[in-house]
Amino acid sequence: MDLLDVLRRQAGRFQCPKCGQSLAGCELEMLGQHDEQSLVKVTCVHCKDTRLIAVAVATEPEAEAPVIEIRDQPVDDLGAAISADEVLDARLALGGFDGDLKSLLH
Repeated sequence: MDLLDVLRRQAGRFQCPKCGQSLAGCELEMLGQHDEQSLVKVTCVHCKDTRLIAVAVATEPEAEAPVIEIRDQPVDDLGAAISADEVLDARLALGGFDGDLKSLLH
């Protein structure tokens, strides 16, 4: 399965968080992969806003599409670069977290 191809076909279902236009035809760049998880850079063709998305592909046979989580922060507001491995490590660590957001942030 070519993940970027799947994301290109699904992009029209999503809207750019900055300009509200469809993300159909957006620019996609794979930044890193680890097991079933990937980090992808998405650039809106209308306003050129760039976002990072973490994509986790379910391994169960009944899964038809990847689970897509969209960050709410533009790439240029993130400060120092975070490696794809760091993002995926954080995702794996949070996968076992049992609590609410307030307790996580303290």
